Amino acid sequence: MIVNNEVFKVLKKHFVFDRIFNLLDYDLRMDVLYEELKSLRQDSYDSNYRFIFLHYDTEYYISTDYPFSGITIINLQKILESLDIPNYACLILTQQELQPMCDRAKNHFAPNDSCSIAVIKNYLQPLLYPNITDISLPINQEKIIKKYISLNGKGRFHRRILFGLLKFKNLLDFGWVSYLGRK
Repeated sequence: MIVNNEVFKVLKKHFVFDRIFNLLDYDLRMDVLYEELKSLRQDSYDSNYRFIFLHYDTEYYISTDYPFSGITIINLQKILESLDIPNYACLILTQQELQPMCDRAKNHFAPNDSCSIAVIKNYLQPLLYPNITDISLPINQEKIIKKYISLNGKGRFHRRILFGLLKFKNLLDFGWVSYLGRK
């Protein structure tokens, strides 16, 4: 689990939950998320029960190989709707502004639900990674020799698309690009 002990204590103080789902773990395996949520599904939920999801990645994943293809939040909403899990029983912790996306997804997939998934935009990275400090150094612009940096260590669909596009447009030499061992 990616949540440290202090964050876990805060969540436990305010909510009842079985576990915390890191959506990054389900990037290409939304069917696994479906099965895990299905095993936790109930006919009704206490008012403070939540399915808690961590969201710390980009929102691009499109494929026709899986029953839940599309953007992660859309996939999540499809799963919740198909399992009849109400939005009010869900909470997303993220560093991004996802509330508008959750509202749109709710209107499309679960228009009868009274509210969209609650999103708490947070700045928990210092709590999640306490040994990493933000060091602001002066930037020497004369030493900058490339136009961009694209770090793509883990093979995800949207990263393959980006790498292929940069290669096709002959833009790889203008930036620092890493992709599955290529530096």
